[in-house]
Amino acid sequence: MIPMGGIGLDELVFASFRQTVRHGCDQWWLYVSTCLACRQNWMIAQDDRIYDNYYLRRISPAQLQEIEDFGLWPDEFLTYEQVLKLGKATGDVWAFLEPRSPALVTTAEDLRRERPDILVEEIAALLSITVQQAVGLLG
Repeated sequence: MIPMGGIGLDELVFASFRQTVRHGCDQWWLYVSTCLACRQNWMIAQDDRIYDNYYLRRISPAQLQEIEDFGLWPDEFLTYEQVLKLGKATGDVWAFLEPRSPALVTTAEDLRRERPDILVEEIAALLSITVQQAVGLLG
């Protein structure tokens, strides 16, 4: 995990990365980059809405080939719910000053679209907000 902003660690790390494949479609947060210094391939999930982190997983040349040729991505970051669970696990909780922040509304809607049976309580937990606030986001 690499935090966004702050002391600029993200800028230092990604200065040597070149994006090679974007997932696209509904997985706007997911892409692969290659480090120009070490030649390793990295699958990256970018959460710039809620927890402001990058999540990285090294992938093999064979996995990169499967992504490029067949669109077969490893499972770890395929849903935004999975990405938010990683953010939640860091223990860093951000508070939005605006209860209906566009980032919260859009994310709640995306979570519901990804998994229509997701409970409001689950959405609240993922976003680190109250259940009442989550209800307000979806209503």
